[in-house]
Amino acid sequence: MENYSKANIPKPEYPRPQFVREGKWINLNGEWNFSFDDANIGLKERWYKKENSQYFERKIIVPFCFQSKLSGIEDNSFHEILWYSREFVIPEQLRNKKVLLHFGAIDYKSIIYLNGEYVGSHEGGYIGFSLDITNYLEDINTLVVRVEDPSQDLEIPRGKQFWKKDPELIFYPRVSGIWQTVWLEFMDPEFHIDYLKIIPNIDKSEIVFEITILGIGIPNLMLQVEIIFKNQIIAQEDINLDFIGKIERGRIKNVLKERIEIFHKDMFFENPNRFKFKIKIPEENLFLWDIVHPNLYDLTLKVRNEETNDIYDEISSYFGIRTISISNDRNKSRQILLNGKPLYQKLFLVQGYWPNSLYTPPSDEAIKKDIQYIIDFGFNGLRTHQKVFDSRFLYWCDKMGVLVWGEIGNSFRFSVKSQLRLINEFVAEIERDFNHPSIITWVPLNEGWGISGAEKDPKRGYFTSSLYLLVKSIDSTRLIIDDDGWWHTENNDVCTRHLYPPNDILPETLEDELKSHRRTIEKIYLKSYQYNGEPVIYSEIGGIGYDFNENIENKWGYGNLIEDAETFFEKVVELLRKFDARKDWIQGFCYTELYDQFQEINGLLTFDRKPKFPPHKLKERLDTMFF
Repeated sequence: MENYSKANIPKPEYPRPQFVREGKWINLNGEWNFSFDDANIGLKERWYKKENSQYFERKIIVPFCFQSKLSGIEDNSFHEILWYSREFVIPEQLRNKKVLLHFGAIDYKSIIYLNGEYVGSHEGGYIGFSLDITNYLEDINTLVVRVEDPSQDLEIPRGKQFWKKDPELIFYPRVSGIWQTVWLEFMDPEFHIDYLKIIPNIDKSEIVFEITILGIGIPNLMLQVEIIFKNQIIAQEDINLDFIGKIERGRIKNVLKERIEIFHKDMFFENPNRFKFKIKIPEENLFLWDIVHPNLYDLTLKVRNEETNDIYDEISSYFGIRTISISNDRNKSRQILLNGKPLYQKLFLVQGYWPNSLYTPPSDEAIKKDIQYIIDFGFNGLRTHQKVFDSRFLYWCDKMGVLVWGEIGNSFRFSVKSQLRLINEFVAEIERDFNHPSIITWVPLNEGWGISGAEKDPKRGYFTSSLYLLVKSIDSTRLIIDDDGWWHTENNDVCTRHLYPPNDILPETLEDELKSHRRTIEKIYLKSYQYNGEPVIYSEIGGIGYDFNENIENKWGYGNLIEDAETFFEKVVELLRKFDARKDWIQGFCYTELYDQFQEINGLLTFDRKPKFPPHKLKERLDTMFF
């Protein structure tokens, strides 16, 4: 077990790289008190009360789930109710601030208590939440978290977390409880920034900002915005905020004339704290983000009093300017375009597990290492598979110029409850991750998981189609794949399919591809729908199994397993050459997978991230293809 002291806590970095309040937060990762509640008696016995600390009989290292080695527990048994507890003290200089308690992610349902009082709850294992705890604070504070994670509930969006005790085939260990950073954040009680969305517009060389600022405006209240590229200020703006929080019809009309557009113009009078505005980028300073030059702009937002120069809130962020689109020429295979130029996608399937920490990246260095391997192998992106990745992983994809398909874990039973759970979490994911330029595609469903029987039940197809429309209504700037692999509907941007041994025979032409859509075991389009000119991507291929260290029990891969590294390498190259020969109508592929997963040995890396052959060997071959 790692020796994490107060000065050496796990995951010390600020967890939201696009919404940073430097110097105004406290990381609560590290050692917590912990207990299983298999008999479900904790609520009855009020374990959340300060005087009942004796019930917390174990220690756990947060933010690692109890199933992981780095948690200090490493127990893969079924424990569905968990309790966490720890004390904290607010520094004297921060006791006049508004205090928010943030959880990066807790799987699955959680109830939060502070000093014996209920302060909030949350359902959903992938996306975080925040609570205002200002009015519950004392000199010494006891924070208690009760978590319920029904291990065998198939209506939960659980992805690759297996509902049986041990991993098997393509399923892996469960992840229960806190698995991302917990932190406190301190704000001025009068004014603070609550929400930020950044929408670049290349054609107009401008950035649209959607923002929420909480508080009641005063005459000299200003929002100061600075856009910086490579340490040089290239645009700045001061916006008067005297209108926020007020019901003033006439004043709002004046604000509109000043270039700020209020949402819901007929209803804004109730709470005009959320607004949007535009800032022009000089064309000579318009530097686009792409996989060769991942240009990023730094952004600073300050809420300040122009008269006294007091700063109420200050946020640091960043953004990239890029577009993702589809060509319009229907006389040939349509292409996916990055900044108007054809983009051939060479993706890895990435499951997002680590040997000793499961869902939680053990460090920023571990994240960067994975992303660098993607580049070293000659690939340009990844499909995050059946899991929502944390914000710092996406941050490094932005920084290092790697494309991302954003996905969510699916459920495995179709019901109204499972539909609502998926929708709620996926919408939250899109809102949280909207500002990341590396994300170019959203994938709500994989291989019909959670909608089994859709070929016979139209309702399930309607759900698939509705997910596409829902996501488009929230984010029209990215591509959306309704159901990756098969069972596509009329609402879909990319025709994707999966191809594994021993049935990995590629069609020779686009015409052959379309003829094959009804011949596969799982039809590529649901009945009554058909291909309508979408770009074609084979979004799962490979799966070639090779046990590099010859030490995996119950090993599994697609088709026959390979016995030596050279044969393994040549098999991979042979497969990719087939795609190179069809690059005029196949717009990309996603190779399964970057690294092994427990018993699944399909990776080009072992589970502990050792290459099965030198990455540069594959990059040298790929550099001669796909141009």
